[in-house]
Amino acid sequence: MDFRVSREALLRVLTHVSSIVDSRSTIPILSNIYIKCENSQIEIRSTDMDISIREFVSADSTKNGEATVNSRILTDIIRKTKKNSIIKCKFEGSRLIINSDNSVFELNALSADEFPKFITLDPSNAFELSIQQVKRLFNKTKFAISAEETRYYLNGIYFHTIDSGGNTILRCVATDGHRLAKTELDLSNNVNIPGIILPRKLILQLDRILGDFEGKIKFICSESQVSLEADNFIIISKLIDGTFPDYEKVIPVSNDKLLQVEAEPFFNAIDRVSTVNQDKAPTVKLLFDNNNIKIMATSTDSNKGDEEVAASYAAESLEILFNSKYILDLQDVVEGETMILELLNQSSPVIVKDPKDTTSLYILMPMRI
Repeated sequence: MDFRVSREALLRVLTHVSSIVDSRSTIPILSNIYIKCENSQIEIRSTDMDISIREFVSADSTKNGEATVNSRILTDIIRKTKKNSIIKCKFEGSRLIINSDNSVFELNALSADEFPKFITLDPSNAFELSIQQVKRLFNKTKFAISAEETRYYLNGIYFHTIDSGGNTILRCVATDGHRLAKTELDLSNNVNIPGIILPRKLILQLDRILGDFEGKIKFICSESQVSLEADNFIIISKLIDGTFPDYEKVIPVSNDKLLQVEAEPFFNAIDRVSTVNQDKAPTVKLLFDNNNIKIMATSTDSNKGDEEVAASYAAESLEILFNSKYILDLQDVVEGETMILELLNQSSPVIVKDPKDTTSLYILMPMRI
């Protein structure tokens, strides 16, 4: 194996591929990345046995070959080389030799034969979305994914299609038991996804990677895996093997008290007032009354803060206690200048809607007063 490649092109691929490598793995070769040079194209792969990434980069090559080397060391070396330089790589014996300007590195390599194979999925259940659509679906829901390992079936986004008047709707839902996020997208084709749970780690990896790609991305779903493929890039992940709860039962249908408030002043006030409470589960009390929201917070060491925000609200007075962090997480997903809260009482779930985005809905569970 002998090739020359742009430092920027190689670093971009290494950054993507190395992001899932577990340097603490008890299987030594899983700390490595796989490199294959063939016909002026470099294939680079990694896997943690749950997620596998394969990406290609163009290069000038004089000799084909393959090898595996330590992911962290190689990525750090390329990152620290001079910008806009040319990287030369040559595999000799059991060593990968790297040249850049006046620097020479030799890395120990393991046999490529030992590296897990990359097996693509049957494309019979495939469909395409734009990368912007994928990012939007995940950005609208990922904040509500649970991090509690005990309820592993909540550690991802529930990804499924529904039929709505003859139209196929792709819906994404996430919940941690304290809040819920739901968003959807009209599909032009008739693909059927009965319900899969995309793991949190896959969502976070895609969040890091998709910003470097444009155009379309192809989804392929099976009973146990999902793959996403764009130009020169493919990622395959195991699905979470579990049953996602019936989220429709969580969405209230009788919340009859409506409140509309300007989003930015509301979030800013929550942020300011909640500063006094540095508890692990920071609470904020909201008093809805006569076109006004009074925001109050106290801490265990007697710090206090309160502020009032104007709102459109004509129903009876209502006081609800929330986790302030859960409210502030909505700031990144509400697009419009205003937001709507649908309320019932102090212990019932609150529906949050964004008038600018009618495809999304959010649920906040109150805390006990």
